[in-house]
Amino acid sequence: MLRTPLHIVLIGPPGAGKSSVGQALAALEDMTVISTGAILRGEIKTGSLLGQEIARLIDAGDFVTDDMIQQVLVAQCGVLAASQGIILDGYPRNLAQAAALPGILAQFTRTIDAVVMLDIPDSTALTRLGGRRMCITPTETYPVHLADPAALALCAAQNGVLTIRPDDAPDIIAHRLAVYHRSTAPLIAFYQQHGLLRRVDASADPEFIAHAILSVLTTHPAVPAPRR
Repeated sequence: MLRTPLHIVLIGPPGAGKSSVGQALAALEDMTVISTGAILRGEIKTGSLLGQEIARLIDAGDFVTDDMIQQVLVAQCGVLAASQGIILDGYPRNLAQAAALPGILAQFTRTIDAVVMLDIPDSTALTRLGGRRMCITPTETYPVHLADPAALALCAAQNGVLTIRPDDAPDIIAHRLAVYHRSTAPLIAFYQQHGLLRRVDASADPEFIAHAILSVLTTHPAVPAPRR
């Protein structure tokens, strides 16, 4: 049986579907997705100086600074009910952030229960991101894929306009994957060493993956390694 509230970190390469899986997982449990990427994009829309700097980094395929991300995370955790679990999407991305995360969560009497690695090969990531578009409607903006006729039809029915995110351009995608492997992949070894890592095949649809995550955490709960 899973303990509640449940606090999970989702990690994986660009294109692994962290946002979609997080939303599917939140629909199954009393959990809130904290997507640092979505929050940062919201800051960009404000046109603030911080938003402009964030846009410059994201458009280049780079990560924003640790300080920017930590400010966002603390603000989001501060407004959650104590009974709500957390799904972290987009944080931590490097070892420095991983080291800082327990202290951030401790401010709100929370701890990490598991780190779920969404496994996909680079070839799948390239295919997914290369066909991703953003549907901009009068009321909302959401991602669709050129290989999903139903999503494209829904976008058209809502008078949506398809656009491509700057960081989904082919050369930027390749750069993002390189940055991921260089900066984020070491987290796998870090969390494996700490007894928190669980791997899940991310090639299926988000709902299936969400159920698979809960199954893995139920049958093989993460057991943090003792501190030395």
